[in-house]
Amino acid sequence: MAGKKIRVNKENSKVLSGKLFITMLKALQVSKSKVLAALIEYDNNLVYPGIGKLVEYSGPYIRVTK
Repeated sequence: MAGKKIRVNKENSKVLSGKLFITMLKALQVSKSKVLAALIEYDNNLVYPGIGKLVEYSGPYIRVTK
């Protein structure tokens, strides 16, 4: 997994209490990689107003601005 980081922005993710939560759409895109799919924790999820259901992602990521 050397160097594999997902790119997230404020529309598809939120950082809460130091943990990254990504939208279900972003999780679907990330899950195409078996290595990265293992880093998605579907059991740890929340519903954020204006965004929808988010799931925890515990791997490396890059925060980008649009």
